[in-house]
Amino acid sequence: MLGQLNFNILSTLKLNGFENNAIISDDWLAAYGAPFANPAECLGAIGWAKGFAIGAHRFEMPDAAADRMIRDRPALAIWGEADRTLHASHFLPLFTSVFPTASVHRLPGAGHYCLEDAPEAVNRLIAEFISQT
Repeated sequence: MLGQLNFNILSTLKLNGFENNAIISDDWLAAYGAPFANPAECLGAIGWAKGFAIGAHRFEMPDAAADRMIRDRPALAIWGEADRTLHASHFLPLFTSVFPTASVHRLPGAGHYCLEDAPEAVNRLIAEFISQT
């Protein structure tokens, strides 16, 4: 069924915490609901759904070499508080431990798809981040 997301795209997005129903239009549905061109292109959607269903998604800490390479790099986290896929209690402590000086912004009312749910806030935060780095 996930190989044909055009039949269930909204329910798939809602599982992640898509919140802004006001932006749904015929064009939006056509863009998000377009079928995958071949079975290989839908492996990510199928893998995510399977991992979500069996609780297999885990966050890993970088090894020492990776930590040294990325620790002082500029980083930004924009978090939708209604995200039901990547829970803040798991992800944000990992992010802040890897990027201790990074900015973290929580967006109330936004889900996993922050750019869809709060485009103005996300655009502003990214523009500020780019101008400061």
